Amino acid sequence: MSENAAIVARIIEHNTGGQNRATIDRDHIGVIVSQHGRFDGDIDDSIAEALAEGYIEEQDDEYVATDRVWELVPGTSRS
Repeated sequence: MSENAAIVARIIEHNTGGQNRATIDRDHIGVIVSQHGRFDGDIDDSIAEALAEGYIEEQDDEYVATDRVWELVPGTSRS
């Protein structure tokens, strides 16, 4: 998985669930990605890659991270 797709997947995980909304839309992801210093690709390609790899899922035209996203950050898990 590319670094850009991993960044998108982690952004989605970090900004959904708990006290946040259950899902996040593409525009909100774009705002966050535009402020990320290491992201240097196309957001739509990165979302598509993260979807294809199973790190995120689409729900009603918005996105949510799957449990698989924790593979991107070794030594962590959803508590």
